[in-house]
Amino acid sequence: MVIGIDASRAYGRDKTGTENYSYHLITALLKLPESKTHTFVLFIRPNTIVPQELVGYSNIIVKTVKWRYLWTQLGLAWETWQHPQIDVLWVPAHTLPILRNPKIKTVVTIHGLEYQWLPEYKNILQRWYLPLSTIYAAKSADTLVAVSKFTAKQLIKELHTSAKKIKIVHEGVGQSMQYRVSSIEYRQKLYTLYGIQNTKYLLFVGSIQPRKNLVSLIEAFSHFASGSARDTVSDYKLVIAGGVGWMADGVLQAPTRFDVADKVVFTGRVSDIELETLYRGAKLYVQPSITEGFGLPVLEAMERGVPVISSDGGALPEVVGEAGVIVKFSNHKFSNSQIDEGFTKRLATAMERVVRDKKLQKHLISMGLKRVKHFGWDIAAKKTLAVILGEGYK
Repeated sequence: MVIGIDASRAYGRDKTGTENYSYHLITALLKLPESKTHTFVLFIRPNTIVPQELVGYSNIIVKTVKWRYLWTQLGLAWETWQHPQIDVLWVPAHTLPILRNPKIKTVVTIHGLEYQWLPEYKNILQRWYLPLSTIYAAKSADTLVAVSKFTAKQLIKELHTSAKKIKIVHEGVGQSMQYRVSSIEYRQKLYTLYGIQNTKYLLFVGSIQPRKNLVSLIEAFSHFASGSARDTVSDYKLVIAGGVGWMADGVLQAPTRFDVADKVVFTGRVSDIELETLYRGAKLYVQPSITEGFGLPVLEAMERGVPVISSDGGALPEVVGEAGVIVKFSNHKFSNSQIDEGFTKRLATAMERVVRDKKLQKHLISMGLKRVKHFGWDIAAKKTLAVILGEGYK
């Protein structure tokens, strides 16, 4: 079979969630022994550098699509007519070309619908283009890959998608960083840069945007830092590692508002080696999101032996399982301007409990390391290939 892949997000710089998913899953899929019997056409953007390890494969064709604007809707669509021998086109994100060759079957990965249902998203691109493109893909693709059961249920409930065309394939974890171990000198340099100490900070990874519920996290941290065990937690800091998204002012002002301005560190977007170092030095990882289509950072933290606390937003309970502490929302229908005060206090209590209880820390670390074994990229790749081939999977 000849399989076309939209690899436009896989090999660029400054990867975020969807880009990392594309890179790791495409790479793992192409390396599968069963992939050797198929031909793959990777469609990439101009000036993209494809990893050297993939260049030597005789069954991989790399095609640069030289369209500066509307790359998917014009460029990729045109290529489907130029390569009629392609049997199926897999798009690892939600955007499916409208004017594509109708003879080519299509498989599209849907990562979540959260941007469509939260009123805080005022950004025009997020508010209109992404929802519309997701709706079109959900209705028009031959098969959909949902990255979680939660996302699959949302597709059925909100977009009335037939359950028969949805296949659930969880995202993976493992080999997510090129730099497995950084030197002591590098770690100390990074800690000095951000004014933190090894195992003396709590970590969150992700872009600053309303859905991540970071105001609640910062308020909870302020309670944590001034709680009954102040003597043991007063020197901890909160590190928020990720780029500044939209409607970020409230989050950036929250440390001053809650009197922890000297204890909250915004790193901005970080490199792979910086992120790896921040994960490995964290005492605790906290994911307070209102909703997530999957929630990969919690698995990345578990893989590195870091205890995890998570909200029950979206697919997070499905991903965390019993390997982390789940803090439930009182109401899942609140907006970012209506903070769930009960959640904030419960989150602060959970943070203090995990930091103080060494036995609980060891238990969570052990459970987390076992949990991530169920979410390998090789597992995701095998299931995704089966979906692309129309074979299904067990």
